Amino acid sequence: MKSFFSLYPALLILFPFLPAAAAANAAAAGPPTAPMLRLETGMHTAVIRRMDIDRAGRLLVTGSDDKTARLWDLQTGGLLRVFRLPIDAGNEGKVFAAAISPDGAVVAAGGWTGWDWDKKASIYLFDTSSGQMTGRLSGLGNVVLDLAFSPDGRYLAAALGGGEGIRLWQKKDGGWHPAGEDRDYGGGSLGLTAIMRPLWAATT
Repeated sequence: MKSFFSLYPALLILFPFLPAAAAANAAAAGPPTAPMLRLETGMHTAVIRRMDIDRAGRLLVTGSDDKTARLWDLQTGGLLRVFRLPIDAGNEGKVFAAAISPDGAVVAAGGWTGWDWDKKASIYLFDTSSGQMTGRLSGLGNVVLDLAFSPDGRYLAAALGGGEGIRLWQKKDGGWHPAGEDRDYGGGSLGLTAIMRPLWAATT
């Protein structure tokens, strides 16, 4: 099995294009139920869009156009988990954003995710110990370009494409609940953590 470190020289982070033109052709029936054959190579097979590490520097998450997010052991470079999102043909399922909670327990992944059947994007949440999907934050008006957890892990922020701004959720009562938004923020984001730093300082 190849390690993340053997792939690092090939890492590219590119701007994704947005699904506005595809919305008219999007189906609203839900994720496809027919099996889709995927070859597991032990590594990403397309562009890596985002990466993030936990507070202790033990775990690295990566998100890719190959429609997976992956969890790596930073001590050994070995692959620990493959997080598989609902996918379809074309762009559906491409992961443009991925983040890991400071304690390393939760991975959030999103991108062109859910758009083809909901005409809205979704963020998927995964448990790192089991690899299981544990939640979905849905109803987003464009693709997810960036994700960031607050330093205490109580908040999750998302930057959306197409002038849809920034969304914020708070973890409480066993789930993630909307906690704020900034629809006036019209740009994309390659550094959501820096943008959110004043809010993190005020809430932690």
